[in-house]
Amino acid sequence: MNLQRKRVVVTGMGHLSSIASNIDEFKQALYDKKCGIKPSKKYLPFFDGANASEILQDLTYEGLSQEQIKNLDNAALWAYKVGYEALKNGKVDDPALRVNMGLIIGVSSAGTEAYIPIIEHRYENFSLGKSLISGSFSSCSSIVAALLNIQGGFELIATACTASTNALGMGFDNIQNNKNKYSLIIGTEPLYLPTFAGFYTLKAMKKTPSSPFSGEPGMSIGEGAGAILIEEYEHAVARGATIYGEIISYATSGDAYHETAPDPLATGAVQVMNKAMENAGITPQDIQYINAHGTGTDANDRSETLAMKKVFPNIASIPVSSTKSYVGHNIGSAGIIELVACLLTLKEDKILPTLNFTTPRQNCDLNYVPNEFQEGHVKMFMKNNYAFGGNNCSIIASPHFLDRKISRYQPKRVAITGIGLISSLGHNYTTIMSRLWNGDNAATYLPIFSDEEEKLTYRERLKRIQVFDSKNGDDFVKNYTTEEKLNNTIDGFTYTHRVVDLDPRKYLRRFDPRKAIAISTYALLAVTQSMKHAQRKIKRDGQNIGLILGMSKGPQEVVARFLDSIYPDPNKVRTSEFPNSLMNAVATFCSISEGIKGYNTTLATGYNAGVGALTYSYELIRQSLQPQVITGGADEIPAKEVVHIMSATGALQVTDDNTAFRVYDKESKGYLMGEGAGILFLEDYQHALDRNVPIQAEIIGYGKANDTTYFDFNATDPKKKSVAMTRAIYQAFNEAKIDATQVDLVCGSSHGTALYNEFELEAIHTVFSKNNSQIPVVNYCGYFGFIESCSGILNIATIIEIMRRGEILPIPYTKSFIRDDLSFVTEPLKKQVSIALVLASTEGGNHYAILLKKGNVG
Repeated sequence: MNLQRKRVVVTGMGHLSSIASNIDEFKQALYDKKCGIKPSKKYLPFFDGANASEILQDLTYEGLSQEQIKNLDNAALWAYKVGYEALKNGKVDDPALRVNMGLIIGVSSAGTEAYIPIIEHRYENFSLGKSLISGSFSSCSSIVAALLNIQGGFELIATACTASTNALGMGFDNIQNNKNKYSLIIGTEPLYLPTFAGFYTLKAMKKTPSSPFSGEPGMSIGEGAGAILIEEYEHAVARGATIYGEIISYATSGDAYHETAPDPLATGAVQVMNKAMENAGITPQDIQYINAHGTGTDANDRSETLAMKKVFPNIASIPVSSTKSYVGHNIGSAGIIELVACLLTLKEDKILPTLNFTTPRQNCDLNYVPNEFQEGHVKMFMKNNYAFGGNNCSIIASPHFLDRKISRYQPKRVAITGIGLISSLGHNYTTIMSRLWNGDNAATYLPIFSDEEEKLTYRERLKRIQVFDSKNGDDFVKNYTTEEKLNNTIDGFTYTHRVVDLDPRKYLRRFDPRKAIAISTYALLAVTQSMKHAQRKIKRDGQNIGLILGMSKGPQEVVARFLDSIYPDPNKVRTSEFPNSLMNAVATFCSISEGIKGYNTTLATGYNAGVGALTYSYELIRQSLQPQVITGGADEIPAKEVVHIMSATGALQVTDDNTAFRVYDKESKGYLMGEGAGILFLEDYQHALDRNVPIQAEIIGYGKANDTTYFDFNATDPKKKSVAMTRAIYQAFNEAKIDATQVDLVCGSSHGTALYNEFELEAIHTVFSKNNSQIPVVNYCGYFGFIESCSGILNIATIIEIMRRGEILPIPYTKSFIRDDLSFVTEPLKKQVSIALVLASTEGGNHYAILLKKGNVG
């Protein structure tokens, strides 16, 4: 059955940059050809000739109190501001309309601001309250969802310079599958010292405003935020919304070439543009304008120009321009800001100029619309962005609602054909599962501090940070943590599940230890395992495999080294560490190592981001966008400061008892941290049958919803959070066309804190109490430690093994369960499981429900 792709329109917009504080101001600034790139107020004292496009104007945040503003970072505040404007602009005032609205935010440097005082050794300015509320990479999406009362599920995309463009593509797909009637897409990017220092010392920046494709090469960095509300066309018409344009298609790709430099042959850029047009069902002749990435660097401008020449035989007649000449390179928010600029001007038949244009550079010989607007009626245009690591994105859009042929696709069934695992129990899926079924589940368990001397050194560091100083706190901080708790954390030693005795060279064909860090090594090992399990080798066909990874805290080891090198002289920062400190560095390492060149995205939504990546990968296959996708997550043990604060807040246990991680126990006191990776190889079900490979399981449906309790710090009622998880479960049932009576097993992924235990079990009870009340309930996080990004993936892998063996493992270590109305599995249970439900949540209130059907193995 062929399905016609839904038409997705833009019904709201928001903007913030150095040249404007709202949409109306931005439109006028564009027409006034206002360049916001000037000598930097913030960074000229550190860097000679530093210029930037900075937000220096006074800002207001309608609907927020001063107390809220104090504890939010600019990434969240700016995202809220433009999101609020887009919803107001889109006339989505009724809270009921936001229950089924999705939120996807793209950002590169989230969670940084709270720790800037430590990075700059201004310890007295550190605020524990700000770090707890806004100090995680994923907090931005949780904050905005809660403040704007959006409940249709959220994600955070972290692919650096393509982040917001990537976010738009994911939102587009969610509408295609009826997950959301509309999605709010935001890009937000404050300019912090680590980012500025990284680009400056790479010698990528220009001391005067950038002039893309002309004159002296070099980029100008910028900050800002943008938002667009996208909506199913019929839904928009029904509610009388104003339509500002149409999103027609998108695509992503990976170069698999280099950590920072674009492929000089522009292979990935060519691939992504062709794929976007293929998805739209159009040809190069249908594109009448290209809004280029156009950073101004010699490498980008030359490679991008070559790519356009390869794709468009008629490129000489197509105007091309770079909006970065107005507002600089806005990194994570660049794509959305530039798309909004196109929609505002092209609707009035005005084609944006490339400002500051002088003499074209060698091999840059296109119509770059130099300095002045050009007249032209553009029916369809292309918006391109490229990022470190070779992540490429292309959007096809129109400033009008066209009378055109709509592309179609054949919905695919989605199979899991490969599994790769790394954990404290072993270095591969087979070993780990064998140990579990043999009862050999004694994981390697080590303290976070290696000895007493290291503990004393760390205590002195904490004193310098003055993390206990109440003058920087508030009632929330005082209630959430105390000096006594913090001291107990140090004295008690925080133990963690660890990966040990690992020699990657035994498993990997290509492994460069100079570029490898723990998290990337774990991810690559699991990726290659999943490919081997799926009997898939890449032979110059890497474009047919996508790589979608989910991160929680990301590459902590290299981030710590990079940040430590900033003080005392940021001009001497370790440039080799900068690109590897980005969230998408792990995917970059894997794609380069294995030649994976298909759809490429990194989610950084926090706990269980790997499950969010799984849902996106499912859509890519279901919608015939990619035949095979590798997906999941990886984690390494984070920095001691992070572990310390997590312990003090009660999420992480301080104990040396290997059996203390007791999920659903009446005495449950939180989790024990783990490290490792969980990766699944997904593909079109029929494609797997044609390849004659075993199908481990089939994903038959999923659901996603979020609660808005992020600021309800003292929440004790699990029903507030269980409502969203219940919605996600029923959404999965609807997609799979089944009901509760057909499910044979439920697996939770709670990490063991009281609230998470209670709301997860409340949702299970709500769904199954009337039908199938004796369904077995399990949770296997205790075996592995809580591997933040992929605990749900490890549970899925264990459920697949249960389906194969016909025996359900018991929940480990728990002695006295908090409920007596659910059938917890406490002893090995012989049972054939055909359909299983796996649940997972992020720390910010995003909830996933995945339905698995037994494959043809076992």
